[in-house]
Amino acid sequence: MIVKLPLLFAAMLSTSAIADITIYEPNPDYGVPNESPQFSAILSQSKLQISDPQAGKGNQIQVAEDSDFSQVVNRYFHINKDNQALVFKMSGDHRRNEIRVHKNFRTDLPNTFYRLSTEFMPIEPEASMAHSDISQNEITYLQVHNKGTNDAGDNNIPHPLLRVVWKQDANGIKGHYWAIIKANALICKGERGKANINNPECKAENAYKHYDLGQYVAGKPINIDIVTGNSKLAIWVDDKQAVNHDISYWQPFLSYYKAGVYNQFSHGESHAEFSKLTFTKDVK
Repeated sequence: MIVKLPLLFAAMLSTSAIADITIYEPNPDYGVPNESPQFSAILSQSKLQISDPQAGKGNQIQVAEDSDFSQVVNRYFHINKDNQALVFKMSGDHRRNEIRVHKNFRTDLPNTFYRLSTEFMPIEPEASMAHSDISQNEITYLQVHNKGTNDAGDNNIPHPLLRVVWKQDANGIKGHYWAIIKANALICKGERGKANINNPECKAENAYKHYDLGQYVAGKPINIDIVTGNSKLAIWVDDKQAVNHDISYWQPFLSYYKAGVYNQFSHGESHAEFSKLTFTKDVK
């Protein structure tokens, strides 16, 4: 039975649902993420941002805002009992299912570095978007986003600093992982970005830098570490540094990490399984 409840109670009750997505859906086939020792650290520092796949584009529900994931398990978010990986699934274009690490951090401190370490495996992304009727056709797995200039969220911009994606086709390069980095701090869309519409820096070729992170291999996980600090964004892929990007222009913002799946394709369901997901701070 689907029970519609106010957001405030979504992660507190033993049986709960919001709109048409059930947050607590115990099933003998689903391991409970909160009970997994390998993910306890990241969950204790995070909340879940999950979409109702039947609701409008871009919708998201905030779950476990106090990091209490004890009542958070469903077909979209659970532990795969066969391999103990953390499963993220989501249906629909511009819908998401992502861990949002609570910590909002500065990226310009010279001796302080924040690291998101991951090992994950996309499950058949080509099949996920086999019936998509839009041209973008990509899935985002990791993000560095901005909170704004303070923890209240003032002066935030609607663009992530970084998205790590799998793209079906990037100008003829098929099935690769990419790091897509916002190359400036301008708002380039929406009502707040109207003044910048004709700014050359908001043209796609100038607003973003694309780094090829390599070919997706079916059935093979990828290790990606993202490190921010000293006004640099660095990415390691399978223990080899692939990106070292100057982000001094990002200095005004507080940033945060996200991991999971965010869909930019239609008529299908994404699926990724994380065997490692940790967030750490290193002061040197």
